Amino acid sequence: MPSSLNKIYIGTMSGTSYDSIDVCSISVGRKIKLLNFSSFNYPPKLKKEIASVIEKQALGLKGYGELNIKIGKAFGRAINAFIKKNNIDKADISAIGLSGQTLWHKPSGKYPYSIQAGEPSIVAQQCEIKVVHDFRNDHIKLGGEGAPLVPEFHQRIFASSKQARLVINIGGIANYSYLQQEKAFFGADSGPGNALIDMYCQKYLSRNFDRNGLIARKGTIHKPSLDQMLAHPFFKKKGSKSTGKEIFNLQFIPRSLLKHCPENILATLTELTAISIAREIKTKESELQEVILCGGGIKNTFLVNRISAQTALPLYSSELFGYDPQAIEAMAFGWLARQRVENHPLMVNKTSGILGKITKFKL
Repeated sequence: MPSSLNKIYIGTMSGTSYDSIDVCSISVGRKIKLLNFSSFNYPPKLKKEIASVIEKQALGLKGYGELNIKIGKAFGRAINAFIKKNNIDKADISAIGLSGQTLWHKPSGKYPYSIQAGEPSIVAQQCEIKVVHDFRNDHIKLGGEGAPLVPEFHQRIFASSKQARLVINIGGIANYSYLQQEKAFFGADSGPGNALIDMYCQKYLSRNFDRNGLIARKGTIHKPSLDQMLAHPFFKKKGSKSTGKEIFNLQFIPRSLLKHCPENILATLTELTAISIAREIKTKESELQEVILCGGGIKNTFLVNRISAQTALPLYSSELFGYDPQAIEAMAFGWLARQRVENHPLMVNKTSGILGKITKFKL
């Protein structure tokens, strides 16, 4: 059995790309250590249901209830498969950090909220382990945006006593964490990561994504469409901000752009992501010496090259710092679960509070 300083936590993640369920195990002692990591595909039929809900932005109560259960069961199966694959004794696991599946994110207005589907009681019963969940709505209640949730975790694993660093996570949505050495940190979403690129590929090209940007790199950027997209109010907001596919969906892509060939469309969408990320880098460029990249989007080498072309700073994969780029967000949810179980408050803007609700396994 691990010592009290080295308990095992399971972290999960399925982001706005809903391409897979990432699962990891971590130990949290003086350092946060990744023990194991795996990705599990959503069942194809369930993935189509999620895509339809997000694309159409409509779902009845009956449909939501059923989808919530289905997603919970998918997470439970993935976690159990992960535990079996890595021969982990469930008695050694303190808790599961459940990300849920983002269906809708509305952090502003009179009634802000975030919908994360995946019934935690289902996961707790299937896995026979307590589950920590609903971090985003607690973040919103404390005055945050509900996303990104990772800046304080990034601070724990990437902060340097000698220099400021910027961590860029490229998932369906891209976000950044500005780490002003070891204590101060700040984070926000920068805009679309893979979201628009992947949705176009899935809708019009019958492929999940543009592998390595091989299609986009053959195209020509359609500047009028690029300028139109960059004029969206989200990109003009300063400070703390978050977003999702409620903004960056297929309807966001200008009709004039959709008349072009796939190469030009993907070149333009890739440039949109690159520019929106590079703008955030440039706001801190004079204070930084390096930028750390993580998330599945860094596999798109063309996208990374386009970001690099717009900044003088070197871009480094988190792998060079000892962390699998794709595992970091799942690790963060494992760490968030640990913070909740141990009742450690987290910083949300300039206040602190407890994030996450606990659902226990019942015999």
